Amino acid sequence: MPSEYDRILDIVAENPGATVEEITDLAHDRDITDTGIPNLLSNAEGNDDLLEFNGRYWVMRTGKYQFHRYDHPET
Repeated sequence: MPSEYDRILDIVAENPGATVEEITDLAHDRDITDTGIPNLLSNAEGNDDLLEFNGRYWVMRTGKYQFHRYDHPET
């Protein structure tokens, strides 16, 4: 089973722009009972796995979340 950290990253990847409250609700829906979700988000941001802007979170497109090809309209 993936760690809580990885499961939270998956939730954010599936729900870009989610707030801490939304992420917490989605985590509880998936039986993640960790009450330290804000700390997990902070750690993920410090590890450059997440980007936080204006209270909303996005997954950085690295590792398993990266695109398979460069997606730019000029290519």
